[in-house]
Amino acid sequence: MITKNKLSQLIESTLTSYGFSIENAELAAHVERIYPELVKTASYPAWDSKDDTLAYIGTLILQINQHAEFKNELKALLVKEMRQSLAESRPCWFVGASWGKQSVDQTQRFIEQGIWENGYEDKYTQDVKSIKVGDRIAIKSAYTRRKDLPFETRGNTVSVMGIKAVGVVTGNKKDGRQLQVDWQKTYSPAKEWYFYTGRTTVWRVEPGEWITDALIKFTFEDAEQNYKKFANHASWKERFGDIPEDDIRFKWTGFYEAIANELSDYKNNRAALIDWMMTVAQKYDLSYIMGKNLEDIDPFTVMGIFNRNIRPDTRKEIAHELADFLQLDIPVPESFEAIPVLNNQRSWFFSSKEERGEEDINNLWALFDAARGLADENSEDDSVFVNLYNKVAAQHGIRWNLSMGLYWVRPWSFPTLEKQSKAYLATLSIKPQRNGPDRSCSGRDYLSIREDLQIRFAEPEFPVHSFPELSLLASLKPIQKKENTRLTWKTEVLSRVKGLCHEKRSAFFSRVEFKARYLKELEALFPDNNSAEFSIDSNMQKLRDEDEIRFVTGGNYEWLSYEESLEDDEQQEAFKGKEYTVESIVEEGCFLSQDALEDMLYCLKERKNLILQGPPGTGKTWLGKRLGYALIGQEQQDFIKAVQFHPNISYEDFIIGWRPNEDGNLSLCEGPFLEFVRLAQQNAKNNYVVVIEEINRGNPAQIFGEMLTLLEEGKRTPREALELSYRIKGDEPVYIPENLYVIGTMNVADRSLAMVDLALRRRFSFIDLEPTFGKPWRDWVHQETDIDLTSLEAIERRINALNKVIAADESLGEQFKIGHSYVTPARGCKIEDVGRWFKLVVETQIYPVLIEYWFDEPSKAKQQKDALLKPL
Repeated sequence: MITKNKLSQLIESTLTSYGFSIENAELAAHVERIYPELVKTASYPAWDSKDDTLAYIGTLILQINQHAEFKNELKALLVKEMRQSLAESRPCWFVGASWGKQSVDQTQRFIEQGIWENGYEDKYTQDVKSIKVGDRIAIKSAYTRRKDLPFETRGNTVSVMGIKAVGVVTGNKKDGRQLQVDWQKTYSPAKEWYFYTGRTTVWRVEPGEWITDALIKFTFEDAEQNYKKFANHASWKERFGDIPEDDIRFKWTGFYEAIANELSDYKNNRAALIDWMMTVAQKYDLSYIMGKNLEDIDPFTVMGIFNRNIRPDTRKEIAHELADFLQLDIPVPESFEAIPVLNNQRSWFFSSKEERGEEDINNLWALFDAARGLADENSEDDSVFVNLYNKVAAQHGIRWNLSMGLYWVRPWSFPTLEKQSKAYLATLSIKPQRNGPDRSCSGRDYLSIREDLQIRFAEPEFPVHSFPELSLLASLKPIQKKENTRLTWKTEVLSRVKGLCHEKRSAFFSRVEFKARYLKELEALFPDNNSAEFSIDSNMQKLRDEDEIRFVTGGNYEWLSYEESLEDDEQQEAFKGKEYTVESIVEEGCFLSQDALEDMLYCLKERKNLILQGPPGTGKTWLGKRLGYALIGQEQQDFIKAVQFHPNISYEDFIIGWRPNEDGNLSLCEGPFLEFVRLAQQNAKNNYVVVIEEINRGNPAQIFGEMLTLLEEGKRTPREALELSYRIKGDEPVYIPENLYVIGTMNVADRSLAMVDLALRRRFSFIDLEPTFGKPWRDWVHQETDIDLTSLEAIERRINALNKVIAADESLGEQFKIGHSYVTPARGCKIEDVGRWFKLVVETQIYPVLIEYWFDEPSKAKQQKDALLKPL
């Protein structure tokens, strides 16, 4: 929305253009009168195309000056400025125009018909539905390029986004499929933007960060891109930044990408690859190949021939042999830093002919090409990659080696999840999901952790900024086995049930085969247990009671989650809550200005921690949750956790502590805050908010413990991680990620509470809330409850009069005022008898507070109550 200053300038300049003048005081009065009405008007759907709302704006202007031409010109200027300012605060949309099996470019059709269409029936529909009339939209295509770029690339590939057309959304059918668009400008050839690009068909870009603002200005305002600034951003500095030649790391990546590119040409000439493999095996005495009757080969195994645990000189020589065979004119790397290697005993990506499926090697070739296509942004659809990943992951003997192979193919685009990398990721509180075969990643799991890491890489304080750097740091960190982790019979039995079912590739197993396989192992694991068979049986019963397994018949069971663990995790749209913005807070009944709310949201984003403090009834908790939704961008309850502090809450309740478990022993249990910290760490693309009601009713410094230090916005990084007061030996230190925010509320009128610890104060921004009446309050209550405006004006005068008395009392003061929430009914609550409703509010809600305030002067409390209850 336009600012008051902008409104003042428009009025004054338009008056001047028609030869009129105006005093400053009169101008200020007009601005104060008109501005809230414009804000309200702009909140209506399609406000700028409805005759009644436009006529109302004209009526507001006529109160400044009756001149008709002045009115028309100022109205036109206001509508234009309001449209532009509202659009600038909304997200911009970058959408693809190529879809279908042949990826036919629909751009020209869209422009001619004034539309944009979502080519998918089962994807992006929620995003498309959320697009509003007036939002800016651009047709884009994403791809990569290595040469002919306007900046130095050092031979690296850069992401490119071509902007083909820009426009403004004029209509949305809310079917998730089609938009009406006023396409205002087209580009042929497309104008190109580099580095920060969107590969998905529908990409929502929020203004507010320098990187997104730069993209928006480039696209819609024809501003130039500052290549140097982007090249030196943490995400791209290793490849494109101003780094001295001797300090450049990961020079090997170009060699690996080139090898992968050339290998692809041998998909239909595998016999030549096999001949080369056998020759090299003979020359370098590679016993794992020699003597094999190879009939087929895959590209990952070929790349693995120089990525095994062998001497560095031998690796270089074999790499040189492969480059010569592929006729590559590119230097062999001098070092192999940050490159994980295969276990020499597991150097094949496929099994023997007897154990493998007929299509196993073909699947590996198909995934190899799909990975290159996805990394090079040749397609906006990742479902092909996901399906192929799932097929290959289900093949015998693959597991985590698959991620290593993908990393070799495109080291800047794919993470490796071999043992060392997973151990290092665990220190950053990032763990891959395991919904694939044999408790490995599914294709969607793999792309999910890839996306999360790419988001984290862009955070300046995150300790790692690329997949090669991640692999390097992982290789430098020793793997430490956790010790003294408490074992339970139930978890160990369940773990072996899963392992047995995965091994059998069946959900069904028998008690007999379970005991034959695991009895001795469990006896060794629990040496003090003299009745292991009984413990197995009793814990099988527990698993039955908890619906983990089902008794079939005669000692046979079914693991109920087996199918779910194997399913192909097909792409489904993630549920999204209703879009939520600052405007949504106003619509729901907040009587603060939009500017004030924007300031609060800015403080929350900057400091990460915010406390709303004020008298009772000023809507602190209500506003805190809604600020959280506005930060998240959607009304999604799963991303907000609300807790309340009280005098008995402790560190053990809130962070972590020992609690009795089902076996009658003590176990270490995480509290709600640490649970949300873990959730935020695992989901970098989402923002999470913890709302702490009445934060000063407990002892925050004692409740947060070492977490109080980690709350600081400058310490939201694994580098600042601290060990918890309670931990099991081997547990990693904990840090609070950047995407976790804390909003506290504080009642400053509660006499029973001590002053807030200074250590807490300096880690939070504090916002004072006051009773907020006035026209916005009256209009909203009138609209929602049907209470007449005359009665509302009377109620407002009486509460204001009471608050003046409270503020003037030396024993009370401003912080004890009565808030507007007391006299603001719930949204949609129709009040038929205003007098009766107000009487009950005063007698049952306000008067008890007044008695508390003037406990030593009860007559004063009664006097103020009587003043409130005079006939309306």
